[in-house]
Amino acid sequence: MVEAFIRRMDTDEVKQIYRTRSATAEFIHAWIKEKFGVRCFRLRGLAKVGIEAMWACLTYDIQQWLRLRWKPRLQQIVA
Repeated sequence: MVEAFIRRMDTDEVKQIYRTRSATAEFIHAWIKEKFGVRCFRLRGLAKVGIEAMWACLTYDIQQWLRLRWKPRLQQIVA
């Protein structure tokens, strides 16, 4: 099973997919660390850390939603 995964990961197609995927995911991680200051967790315990991480991700998602959905509508109303 591991050998099949390693063979699959060695193909050029999969390498290209992972290159694209890593650029997207790493940007979000860096953004959360920079804008929210989430470089280390303030709480202890797996459940509490998971909740803290969920709040950071949810905040990012809401900000992106506002940027993509509401800002263009507000600009149309003002114009």
